[in-house]
Amino acid sequence: MSETTRSGSDDDARREVEASLREEVEQLGRVADEQERTIAVLRREVALHTAAIGWRLQLRLDPLFRWMLGVPVLRQIYRTCYRALEIWVDEGFLKVFARTGRKVDLALRGRSFLVEDRDRLTRRIEDQYQIWLAQHGASPGRHDMQAAVASLRHTPLVSMLTVLEVADPAPLGRMLATLRAQAYGRWELCLAMSSGVRAAMHGDIETALAGEPRLRVGESSGDTPTFADAYRLAGGDFIGVLHVDDELAPEALVELVTRLHEEPAADIVYSDEDSIGSNGRREEPFFKPDWSPDLLLSTNYLERLGLFRRQLVDELGGFAPGAGRGQSYDLALRASERTDRIAHVPKVLYHGRRRPTSIDSVLLRHAAIRDESRALAAALGRRGRPGRTQAVFARRGARCYATRFELGQRPLVSIVIPTRDKRRLLETTIESIRQHTDYDRYEIIVVDNDSSEPDAVEYLASLPPPCQVHAWNERFNYSAINNFGVRHARGEQVLFLNNDVEVIRPDWLTAMLEHAQRSDVGVVGAKLLHGDGRIQHAGVVVGINRAAANAFRSWPGETIGHPRLADLVRNCSAVTGACMMVPRRVFDELGGFDEALRVVLNDVDLCLRIRAHGYFVVYTPHALLYHHEGSSRGRLHPPPDQKLFGEKWKAFLDGGDPYYNPNLSYRHDDWSLRIDEEDDRKP
Repeated sequence: MSETTRSGSDDDARREVEASLREEVEQLGRVADEQERTIAVLRREVALHTAAIGWRLQLRLDPLFRWMLGVPVLRQIYRTCYRALEIWVDEGFLKVFARTGRKVDLALRGRSFLVEDRDRLTRRIEDQYQIWLAQHGASPGRHDMQAAVASLRHTPLVSMLTVLEVADPAPLGRMLATLRAQAYGRWELCLAMSSGVRAAMHGDIETALAGEPRLRVGESSGDTPTFADAYRLAGGDFIGVLHVDDELAPEALVELVTRLHEEPAADIVYSDEDSIGSNGRREEPFFKPDWSPDLLLSTNYLERLGLFRRQLVDELGGFAPGAGRGQSYDLALRASERTDRIAHVPKVLYHGRRRPTSIDSVLLRHAAIRDESRALAAALGRRGRPGRTQAVFARRGARCYATRFELGQRPLVSIVIPTRDKRRLLETTIESIRQHTDYDRYEIIVVDNDSSEPDAVEYLASLPPPCQVHAWNERFNYSAINNFGVRHARGEQVLFLNNDVEVIRPDWLTAMLEHAQRSDVGVVGAKLLHGDGRIQHAGVVVGINRAAANAFRSWPGETIGHPRLADLVRNCSAVTGACMMVPRRVFDELGGFDEALRVVLNDVDLCLRIRAHGYFVVYTPHALLYHHEGSSRGRLHPPPDQKLFGEKWKAFLDGGDPYYNPNLSYRHDDWSLRIDEEDDRKP
């Protein structure tokens, strides 16, 4: 390559990095503005609370409360009384007795009768993870791992690919050390480096080759070594990637190979991961879901640690040299287009070492973002889904992307809103749709469940097109009301919306249509926030307390620099009916909502039935709305609905939600870790 050509290439790369940095600055500005608005709201709320008589009285009684909480018996009495008061406020006085009966029923089935401490919810994930590591993080004993290896009928050779870009023998020594520590010995390390680096490390390489027959070393075809170069050295049955300075748990390979032994048809198997901080402490766990094709378009969660069947990789033509630093992501995307036999080992087996921030590390990260964005664009092209991809700003952790699809058509969307009285709520919902929605092909179908308040009746009578009002004068039944509303709908897409929802992002409807237009999608859900900016819904976890609960409840609506699953498009088992889009053809195919579930869990039931018919449920954070939950009815689950749901979906509840990692709690709805808990999926 001539100096002129290289200089031009460097200038192009620099301009791309500068453009990417400008996008990050703009994104940070938007996040900062939103957080400032949230802080302003919280300050107003704090001012109101501190001025209230109840707050001042609580301050007076605080010493007494602290004394009571220090005595176990009194602490439980206090928590029980507080919970009873909360139920009274939410559901009414008689519901206190109904919920007490439910607690007794749980106690008879062996579950705790005690009311748990809500303060537990404030513990940071990092603090939880250190406790979790103490309880569950130790590797199995060497004897147990060797016994597991001995029980395998087939022991495939695993080729771990890596590249070395600098003439430093220390990283090579660490990679060999982490592989030699493996209980599973049938591995090889395939190392690619440039001719210059190999010449500079000639003595070290020869020493390493002499001491480790499982080491394969080759030179790159260009100036920068890639996984494609390392792959040419591989002779294994399965292929994995190991980045310089990262580590594997001693049981990593035996766990993955054992899973392949249990599922011999699997073409890909992957594990959970975490990071090693500058102080050597393990942190930032990524407890992953099972196979989620939409999540793979948001982040390459199969790479660390993933093993790919060699035959499949060969059929795909191996790693694409032109994909640059996006080779691993490109391979995962192409492989997922060929197979869905993808297995998950929910154990933390890969430890990525966090690199100190430097100019070089920033440039390398942006180069990887550029190449991975191109890989995503190529995947959309192969799949015939026109769209665009934008990197989600992250100071650390996995590189993440917002992949958006173009609309193939502009179908009519029928927005079905059940309501009763509460004009102010409904008016806020409808006006926010009309004023803040950039997609204009919709109709609003309000189903009035016997409103009697004069201002509500007047407002309903005044609604102009595209609104239409239909009366439902029977007793409240969420399922029946929505089924009734759909019978009056003309749209190809049906959006079920609560009357206590308020639009935030104008493209919310477009964001949901992007996925609802796909032939393989049956339900699309939105990201819903409380009025103070905290998350109210980011998907639904099925199985929490043998029912279902919204994911990431009460987490911050947005964070800077560390994307979470709540911020990424992904698949879920269910989404809330407070804002849920279903293609009309799918809704009719399934027969609509089950009217035996009158109040709650009917939305989850519909999602599970849609999944059982082979459709995906998709959650998108790009559809963003407020949900003033509990304004139109209480938050608690009526026992008859929960009992029927539990009987109907017992097998699913016993097996666990595939999009919810089993290392997370099945007792709490805040995506917290399973600490001091038995497996709570069983009744």
